[in-house]
Amino acid sequence: MRQFFRWVMIIGSVVATIYKYRYKALDFVTKIPFLRKILVRLSMNIPWIRQKFLSQMFRGL
Repeated sequence: MRQFFRWVMIIGSVVATIYKYRYKALDFVTKIPFLRKILVRLSMNIPWIRQKFLSQMFRGL
């Protein structure tokens, strides 16, 4: 049981740290062209994100 709580604390700490520095991490990823390309490809595979982007892009036409 102690082992379980230890892992919960470790995972919780990692998630909290990632959440706290999410914008710095996103800035870091978008500065590297190869990672930016992968990020865009992965995000375009998610239907609701793709729909939001496409609706905004073609709104003015």
